[in-house]
Amino acid sequence: MQADREHETYMRRCLALAEDARSTGDAPVGSLIVCGDEVVAEGREAVRARQDVTAHAEIEALRAAFARRGSRDLTGGVLYTSVEPCVMCAYAIRLARISLVVSGARSGDAAAPISGFVVLTDPTILPNYPPPKVARDVLIEECQAILDRIT
Repeated sequence: MQADREHETYMRRCLALAEDARSTGDAPVGSLIVCGDEVVAEGREAVRARQDVTAHAEIEALRAAFARRGSRDLTGGVLYTSVEPCVMCAYAIRLARISLVVSGARSGDAAAPISGFVVLTDPTILPNYPPPKVARDVLIEECQAILDRIT
């Protein structure tokens, strides 16, 4: 299926960004945003490198996309991330009106708030901001392997 191949291609770029983050001492997480057929932004974990607790890969990608597009409305956009988004990132993704979130490794129990999926998909949270569709477990083994190598 074409969508599966596209998801895998973009997730491989997230994995490369995750390796870049590892090289700076950060958690190995990478993210990117695609609008149409164009990658409009990339982000890698930079919490340690920038001494900024909000510098998660997804937030970094969102900031770059907002700057590039001159808008914080990313309706129709797809956010790829090598690890499921946390609650903070999930909330920001909702506010940005991302339409689809594609993730690799799991961050924990999908029913638990830490995974971000409660905030990401619950229509009663931020009712004026529609929840995105979610595709999970894309290249999950590769994404999990990078996390397992945290030293």
